[in-house]
Formats: sequence, structure tokens, C-alpha cells
Amino acid sequence: MKRHIATYSAIVLVCGWTFLGPAPTQAAADNIEPVTWTTNQKSSSWAEELLGQVVTYQTLAEKNLIPGSFEAYVEQMRKVRELYRTGNRRGTYDGVNQLMVMLEARVGGIDAHSADALWNFCYRVTPDEYHARDRHVRAKGADEVQKHEEFMRDMEERASMAF
Repeated sequence: MKRHIATYSAIVLVCGWTFLGPAPTQAAADNIEPVTWTTNQKSSSWAEELLGQVVTYQTLAEKNLIPGSFEAYVEQMRKVRELYRTGNRRGTYDGVNQLMVMLEARVGGIDAHSADALWNFCYRVTPDEYHARDRHVRAKGADEVQKHEEFMRDMEERASMAF
């Protein structure tokens, strides 16, 4: 019995090494590509990322490298972050959209480049559920938004018929 187990183990070991191939060399190990998320994947720490970006712009403004005051944006993002942390989805939605309105209105005398860069960053990192539909249209285009909405309606209809 022991001889059969030993033979079987040797066969499994040889087959396993055959399928795995030779051990990677150091050069092959150095060329390993990192795993990346698709552009649709949004981080759960998006509020922290967005607040950090706003603070960066505030620092640039304080050093007179860019015009305007970003203090109102920092305060708004602190509110949004806290609403998101406590699970207040409606408050988070309202807070994010208020931030977007502030950026569109250039509150604090900020320049167009800074406002557009923060608007784009906000749209890129913030989950879609916290953006108003008109901002989806502005960022993705009306055709793309309509196609997505039709897809979601179709999926909801199929799901309701499954039960």
C-alpha cells in the first residue's frame, strides 16, 4: 500500500511540474505586470481621494501658484466625506452635486482650469450613484447615458420576471 501511495505521489509531482513549466528566472520575475482595475472600478475611499485633491489645490492657492480660495471646497468635501462614512446616501448625493455646482460656478474665484480639473477628477473617482443625471450626460454624452439606462431597465425587467 505504501509503495502505491509513493508511486502516485511521484506521478502527481512530475505531472504538476510538467504543467507548471520551469521555474521563472529572475528576469521573468521582474517583468510581472501588476493587476489593474478597469476604468469602471471606483475606490471605496473616493471621498478621501477627492478631499486630498481639493486640499492639494488649496495648498497651491495658498502659495499663490493658482488663483482663488478653495476653503469652501475643502469644507464641502469634509461634509461629503462624513455623510458617506455614516452611510447617508441621499446626503452624499446632494453634497457631491453641491460640490459640482460650486465648481461650475467657480466659487471662491478659482480659475477655469482648476475648476475643470477638479470637476473631471470628481467625476472619475466618485461612484455614479452620487452624480445627477445631467452631469452623466455632460461627462459621457446623451447617447451613452440613454443606452445605459435602457440596459438597466431591461435588466430590472428580466430580474422581475425571474421570480
